[in-house]
Amino acid sequence: MTKDIFRKRYTQHKSNAKMRGVEFLFTFVEWKDWWIATGKWEQRGKLRGQYVMRRHGDIGPYSIDNVFCGVTEENVRDGNLGKEITIETRNKISASNKGQSHPWSLGDKNPMHRPEVKAKISALTSGSKHYKARMVNTPSGIWGSATECAKALNMPKPTVEWRCKNQKSGFAYLT
Repeated sequence: MTKDIFRKRYTQHKSNAKMRGVEFLFTFVEWKDWWIATGKWEQRGKLRGQYVMRRHGDIGPYSIDNVFCGVTEENVRDGNLGKEITIETRNKISASNKGQSHPWSLGDKNPMHRPEVKAKISALTSGSKHYKARMVNTPSGIWGSATECAKALNMPKPTVEWRCKNQKSGFAYLT
């Protein structure tokens, strides 16, 4: 076993390429010089934000004229382009993202949090415009929903709903 970290990483890289069926044409000296020339040896690795030796188009051999230095996440993304994602993989991705907020919808960035948008949505979906709204018939008149009736008669909405449901005091839902 060698103690030279460059030699160890070179052997590891060559072995991984062979296992994946990718030709590896670098000599140890070429490989080491390439990494030193990139200036990224210290940031090299397989974690997000670290650097890897990438092949153009993720095809062809690892050779001096077919590689460039790039970040791991881009390498993974480009390697997955065009691949079909299985249900099992989708479920794993979903489980790993569960409970995480989306940066595009946080706080002021979310258009649904703006007061004018909330007011418009409320106006478009409240009262008789709500998809579950049922018309209410009372001795005082007919309203488009229990909410409108409750406001007009100055009584709690649950009272209006209870009276309609049980047909008490002349209250009833119109079908």
